[in-house]
Amino acid sequence: MEGWCSVEELVQCGFARARVVMANEAHDGLTRCIRTRDVGVRVIRAAHVAGVRRLAMEALPWPARDSPGPIRDIPPAGDGYLGQPDMRRLIATALELDWSLWAYEAAFNVTSDTDPAEFRTMEFTNWREREQAANLCQLTAAAPAEPLLVWCGNGHASKIKTDDWIPMGWHFRAISGTDPFVIDQTVTVDWDDQPRPWVQALLAELGETLAAHGGTAAILRDKAPASLSCRDYADAFVVSTENTLS
Repeated sequence: MEGWCSVEELVQCGFARARVVMANEAHDGLTRCIRTRDVGVRVIRAAHVAGVRRLAMEALPWPARDSPGPIRDIPPAGDGYLGQPDMRRLIATALELDWSLWAYEAAFNVTSDTDPAEFRTMEFTNWREREQAANLCQLTAAAPAEPLLVWCGNGHASKIKTDDWIPMGWHFRAISGTDPFVIDQTVTVDWDDQPRPWVQALLAELGETLAAHGGTAAILRDKAPASLSCRDYADAFVVSTENTLS
């Protein structure tokens, strides 16, 4: 079908349009769609060909107070995302290409008096999104001529407000005046085993196209079928037959 391309071609297009490209992975707690991180390896390699040498990652810890990087080594594994082999493979890919890595997660302290319920409030969520965006703006302002790949989770890169949620992608554009190129990988992921007939219909319609691209293909929103083009929170989508959370 017209408009479908490889992940690599999409990344090249993204950096031709914008100096900041944001791409996401799909996770729910510590379960994740490994395919989205495997695609991340491809994204990094394609971005390298496009001249990119900097990667900002939500999952990275700050190496020092008030210093987001550069990070030149894989952080200790721990029990979270950084301990998962697919995440470590993604990070290693960038480091092997001699990229610099940068943290941008909101900085907050957890003490014995901290109420875990606070982190589930919309007030905290929106504060976190705004802080992430501000940290990314500092990174881009410090090296305005250098392109930046941003790797985030789920919907953080969204350019659109949703009810009372204001995501990082919206804040970044508002604060920096820079319109990032946003790639969404989560659109066909199997969330909570909930049936979504439109996803199954789309995958069936794209059977031959996906097979020709090894099971995973990409498309710009303005060239996408109606079930995707209506999703104006991103500029492009990655669709795949590999959608399981594990």
